[in-house]
Amino acid sequence: YSYEYGVFCSPKPLARRVFANPCERVAPPKRKRKEAQYLTLEQVAHLLELLQKEPEDMRCIITLLLYTGLRRSELLGLEWKDIDFQTGLLSIRRTSQYVAGKGVFTDETKTYHSRRVLKLADTALTLLRQHRAVQMQNRLRLGDRRQEHDRLFTRWDGAPMNPNSLTRRFHTFIHHTDLPPVTVHSLRHTNATLLIAEGAGVKAVSSRRGHSSIGISGDRYAHSLQSVEAVAAEALENTLTEAVRSKRISVQ
Repeated sequence: YSYEYGVFCSPKPLARRVFANPCERVAPPKRKRKEAQYLTLEQVAHLLELLQKEPEDMRCIITLLLYTGLRRSELLGLEWKDIDFQTGLLSIRRTSQYVAGKGVFTDETKTYHSRRVLKLADTALTLLRQHRAVQMQNRLRLGDRRQEHDRLFTRWDGAPMNPNSLTRRFHTFIHHTDLPPVTVHSLRHTNATLLIAEGAGVKAVSSRRGHSSIGISGDRYAHSLQSVEAVAAEALENTLTEAVRSKRISVQ
């Protein structure tokens, strides 16, 4: 016992030293990966048909997402200097983010591998040329009231578009159609699924999507890869069967 402030105090308990982290002996629950939502080829064709009645910027945004598989933040971070209309190349160099209290701001890409260059289809390039012409007309109409930004997609006054605004607009659009309740991010999955269905390898899909490893794409789109493998296996079997028949031999 010790004598402090005129009273006897009980001895202070000795601190126990922990030699190992008990949490290391706990098996964490396995994370369940949700199946990626995507549209079929027929549904994509229907989506593009329905977009013909939507505003010009919405048609361009959704079509570009389908053709490129960009993330929402990557798309809204695009500037006109990122597009080479001569070569048809698109450079992803930045993202556009939104935080409450801070507003819309420019940020770096998600990872180092997210900084990439994509080849654009002729259809996408045509839409972008039309969109640039419309944007230039709006700039002349607004005059000094327009904020000067080089972004491809902006608000009515030229300011960078809020990513959440795009999400709300797409949700409202899908809600009034007979399509499944997909999201903006579902268009990214749709792009990858269609690429795989057309025979693109996992490495090519992973590179276009800006994944840090092929394994990420392989795990996320295993369902599509299995379908392609099944078709390829059946095609190979038919080819070999015909070859065997032509030689009149048996492999059994």
